[in-house]
Amino acid sequence: MHYQRWHKYGSPLTARFEKTGEFRIYDDGYRKRTVTRDGIRVKEAEHRLVMEAMIGRSLEPHETVHHLNGQRADNRPENLELWSKSQPHGQRVEDKVEWAIEIIEQYRPHLLASHFWEAVHDQTR
Repeated sequence: MHYQRWHKYGSPLTARFEKTGEFRIYDDGYRKRTVTRDGIRVKEAEHRLVMEAMIGRSLEPHETVHHLNGQRADNRPENLELWSKSQPHGQRVEDKVEWAIEIIEQYRPHLLASHFWEAVHDQTR
């Protein structure tokens, strides 16, 4: 612990904790911001916080945020892209179709609704 304080702050006696809302850029290049979650101060990667604000919900465990220009500290919304590592369990066509519907329901539910009504309309002709 003392070595980490010396490495971070230049003195083993210094213990500086970021206040809520403050950020710093870590050795891995990511900007992390101190936020309060359930009454506890934690450090969150800023790009994940920006993406959560953009999509209006928390990120799922299978979702990651990609920096388009490769600069990890550039967290402008236009530089961020939502990626998903989700994949179907099996290779049966039924499994893949079911998985595809789940993905569409999660990311583009309006597409299912419009295609559903088009299919209903086509069947009534």
